[in-house]
Amino acid sequence: IAPNGQPQWIDVRVAVGASITIDFHVDGVLQSTATAANIGAKGKPVQIVFANTGLHGTSSSRTWYYAHLAVLDGVSTIGRRFVRRTPHAIASFNQMAGGLDALKDDDIATRVSSDAAGQRMSFSLTGPTGPAAVSAIAAVHLKQIAQAGTDGPDATAGFLRIGGVNHDAAPETVPDLAPKPVYSSWAVNPVDASPWSDLTLPNEVGILSA
Repeated sequence: IAPNGQPQWIDVRVAVGASITIDFHVDGVLQSTATAANIGAKGKPVQIVFANTGLHGTSSSRTWYYAHLAVLDGVSTIGRRFVRRTPHAIASFNQMAGGLDALKDDDIATRVSSDAAGQRMSFSLTGPTGPAAVSAIAAVHLKQIAQAGTDGPDATAGFLRIGGVNHDAAPETVPDLAPKPVYSSWAVNPVDASPWSDLTLPNEVGILSA
């Protein structure tokens, strides 16, 4: 049973092969392991259901908060954390129609738009910068939710601006029927292919129509 008022990190590993093995970790410590023969030739899991009453007890008057949900394939989640930052102020580029507030209000109904390929909007970031001691940074990810119009560009990409140089991710085509999440990722610093550190993280990022 999870304690009151105390954050806990829960990691579940599911390995599927000739057998199915599940390892359950709390705060990085293995609590239990279960293994069964894969008699049904099951594949990778596609859904997880959190039974809150089983995890937290039967009280209906409590409030639970979840964060840092990650599903990784072949990579341990133990010790991994997300630091989510949001747009703060326009920086080097402001070539798209619509204000920056449309990007940071978490409302897909408010948008910026581009009517030609190659237009950019870039901005500084605000929000948490991460813990004081960081052993390693796995990657930098830029997420946008985008939709094509009836004409004009039909692809988008994220980019990092470091030292006055743009580092563009590969563009991704987006549908015109409904908005789609688009992720641009950099596993290493694109300036010199070195591992990221808390000193080299970009302080200006942006979006690019394509």
